[in-house]
Amino acid sequence: MAEPMGHIRDTDNTSHTSYMAYSIGYNERHALFCAHAGAVFNDDATEADRLQRLIYPEHFLAHQVFSFALFATCVSDHFGDDLDWASMDVLIEGVRRTAPGVSVLKTEALVRTCYDEPHLLMEVPQSEQTASFWAVCRLIIGTDSDENELADLFERAEESGREAVRGIFAASQLYAWRGEAERNVRQ
Repeated sequence: MAEPMGHIRDTDNTSHTSYMAYSIGYNERHALFCAHAGAVFNDDATEADRLQRLIYPEHFLAHQVFSFALFATCVSDHFGDDLDWASMDVLIEGVRRTAPGVSVLKTEALVRTCYDEPHLLMEVPQSEQTASFWAVCRLIIGTDSDENELADLFERAEESGREAVRGIFAASQLYAWRGEAERNVRQ
């Protein structure tokens, strides 16, 4: 019998590798990612760490895409269609104050990727992106969102992620990533 979408199976809390790596389906993975994000937003470090062990390393890439989509959705909700530099300064100061180990310059670059500067994404090592994503999302979301608000946010982020991936695969070569030599050749 299938388990409900929101239920996350974990038969061995002490193991870093779960059977989930081999049997997890899309809905269960989405529920896992949402549960992890909810734990992060609710300041439940123990649960967030437990869920992260179920995610990594088997689902790293999918979780990175989900985390970026969640980040982009939060940033878009916060700033709207145009990036306001004064509001950006306030947000970055919040990151400096609440997440001292997170680079504020790299975090600013990641925010700017959502506003017509996607090349900046390549300037931030992937290993450092997640810390910035969560620091910004936590500041924007706060810890007082209810379950329904978070569920709506997660669904909007999921759709945003789907659109981004579709856009990447639909891009013509002219707009896709090219090496330095190819960029210097006029087409």
